[in-house]
Amino acid sequence: MAELKDGVGSGLRVLIVRGSFASLGGAERELLQLIRATSQRWDVSLASLDLTKDAQDLLNDANVRLLLPTTAMKWPAGAVAEIMAKASTSAQKMWRSIDIPWDEFDAVHMSVCRGTLELLPLIPAHLPVHYHCLEPPRWLYEDVLHRHIDGTPKRPLWFTKALFTRQRIRDQTFVKKLLKRPKSSISGNSMWIQKRLNQVYGIACDSEKENGKPPKRDAGGRPVEASHVMHVIDWKLWPEKATAKELKSLKEMGTIPEEYVVTVGRVSHVKGTWDTLQSLKDTGLALVQVGGGDDADKSKLIEEGKRIGVEVNCMPRLSQTQLCALIRGSLAMVSHAHDEPFGLTPIEAMAIGIPALMVDEGGFTCTMSPVDSGRLLPRNDLGAWKASYLDSKDPVLRKAWADVGRPYVETHFTLEVQIAALERMMSI
Repeated sequence: MAELKDGVGSGLRVLIVRGSFASLGGAERELLQLIRATSQRWDVSLASLDLTKDAQDLLNDANVRLLLPTTAMKWPAGAVAEIMAKASTSAQKMWRSIDIPWDEFDAVHMSVCRGTLELLPLIPAHLPVHYHCLEPPRWLYEDVLHRHIDGTPKRPLWFTKALFTRQRIRDQTFVKKLLKRPKSSISGNSMWIQKRLNQVYGIACDSEKENGKPPKRDAGGRPVEASHVMHVIDWKLWPEKATAKELKSLKEMGTIPEEYVVTVGRVSHVKGTWDTLQSLKDTGLALVQVGGGDDADKSKLIEEGKRIGVEVNCMPRLSQTQLCALIRGSLAMVSHAHDEPFGLTPIEAMAIGIPALMVDEGGFTCTMSPVDSGRLLPRNDLGAWKASYLDSKDPVLRKAWADVGRPYVETHFTLEVQIAALERMMSI
């Protein structure tokens, strides 16, 4: 393996694996950002069963070797496919069709999503494998993805649980195989998810463990505890001051409410969009949502907004410059997401200097507790939310939050921090 000196991984040959980029959400974009950065530092290859054109475009001119099937994976869908775990079995078969030169790698970095762990049986036993389990698959172990936007179940929850039984068994089996490998490791994307790995997979959790610190190992080199490697932002994409291009892009977006808060994430129950809307009743503030969603859910959200007197704007896909402009012009970045695994949104808000008002749950508690640059609030305490919206209008308080927020992000959540953490995880 290439030698790592003082955290420098020059020449490290890494295979990065993600089963699919089809959704191209925050996790996929963050991984592509990492690949662009590490391609200047490591010898990087990317293996995927479904690398979309949009995802390839986001790689830009990164020097990355792509290992893909001849034809992108067509993921089985429908109740029968879910019951029979067809996506998993099909992915395992598809991986065998890709010629992967295993002798040309020093380590493997696997990013959780459907189809990723199915490559594990093909990875030679001598290679270190880091499984970045951003979250145990929520559709298998929780019900938050199986509810309508207003929280009502899409189907009887007992049926949903039964529907995914075979998939849960396969997921547990793959993780057990991973943990039996010498030189392997499993990490969440926050201390919250490190604890969830303990709850779901039974692997020990050290609440004092630092970001990117490798796990303790048994005599055979197998991990006996989970770790965590936190998400980061590309610092240069979040300027402290608005650029001329940003100011122009704000005008191009059309009519934006005069006073509004921003919530980022697909319109859904899991992202807490409905709760965010309810928190704005009688505040005079509008809600601007970014991140897409089903048209039916958007319509339901807008209609509920009309009913309670809150203007709702669901934005189309935005460029990075437009997103910066929209956030910078807001009163606050807000989220009521249910047990968000990590949550980049408060980090992005702090980078720009906007208050972060987040529900006191999940990964938000890990990233926001160390710094006073916004507030963590109980989900159902509407009085606390309204008071925080009012406080966010105070220019003195806003400046105080901004002054501590940006340095905090620059210290803990940049690409350099993440790359160093990953190099520690893979330096077997």
